[in-house]
Amino acid sequence: MRSAQPAAAQTQGFAARALLCLELLTLAIGALQFAFVPDSVERPLLAATALGLLTVSILFSRVVPAFQRPIARQHCIDIAALIVCITLFAVATGSAHSFLVPLYLIPLVGASLAFGRWWVVLLLTTVIAAVGFLLGALTPQMDIAGPEFGVQLLSVLAPGAAVALIIAALIEQMNSAVQRISDLASTDALTGLLNLRSFEEILQQEHRKAERFGRPYTIVVVDVDNLAHINETMGHEAGSQILGAVAAAITRSIRTSDVAARLGGDEFVVLLTEADTAMGGAIATRIRNNVYAGTVSVANRLIRANVNVGTANFPEDHLYPKELMILADQNMQQDRALRRPPE
Repeated sequence: MRSAQPAAAQTQGFAARALLCLELLTLAIGALQFAFVPDSVERPLLAATALGLLTVSILFSRVVPAFQRPIARQHCIDIAALIVCITLFAVATGSAHSFLVPLYLIPLVGASLAFGRWWVVLLLTTVIAAVGFLLGALTPQMDIAGPEFGVQLLSVLAPGAAVALIIAALIEQMNSAVQRISDLASTDALTGLLNLRSFEEILQQEHRKAERFGRPYTIVVVDVDNLAHINETMGHEAGSQILGAVAAAITRSIRTSDVAARLGGDEFVVLLTEADTAMGGAIATRIRNNVYAGTVSVANRLIRANVNVGTANFPEDHLYPKELMILADQNMQQDRALRRPPE
């Protein structure tokens, strides 16, 4: 069953802005190097090329649509551009002896903010370590096989990797907390299904897709029979158990692409994506049968639930989601009237 949007996606905008700030910071440091310490730039053309490449990368990754979606692609481009820029600028200012080498902390922090995963940080640390050996090989009179170079490289990478790993752990905890808050806001506490507000948002999205691509969908309204009587005679705890059992039966009966929600009280609603009238009717029957096949144990008594169901289909029945929900509810009431014995 489909659920609300993952919480990690809600942090992507923050990560994109943070990466942009880190890139601008790198550009500013490079520009200041040219302006105030020009003698330290041994290869001005290479340094200018580094800054130019980073500037072009910033523009392209935020203007060209192909570089923007998925957002992870933009993040990868930004981080790769940072590594290339810092490497070229380091080569232009003394290679392994350049005091800009500690700037490799910037892409490490950027990776932790963008992806929030420790293994990404470790992978990027490995890449930067390989780049460090390259810088060492380009540095005159530098013995990259000696312990001195290893200690120097470790002293540069270890603090940056440690900071990035801490940030990644914090990002993961933040995403987890945001996801829990999002789940509480979008789901029904008793059944674990979506609440009506979240269901209506997804229904509107599905309706727009159905109109654009000419796909059908079916709405199913499910009503638990005699729930009020169960609450009165056996207590509300029994009624809550019945509702939980019905919700579980609905979840078992639908596909992963479908969406189920609690309307409130004793009613549920289901969105069957790309389902015509025949398929919608078959799944509605499956829901009824699965609910009836289960039992709930309350005070040493087995209670068997019954449900009434009604369906409505787009585009066969109506053209608007609200009308479909009203029609499905009316058909559910007709089903309930037909199944109850005459008084």
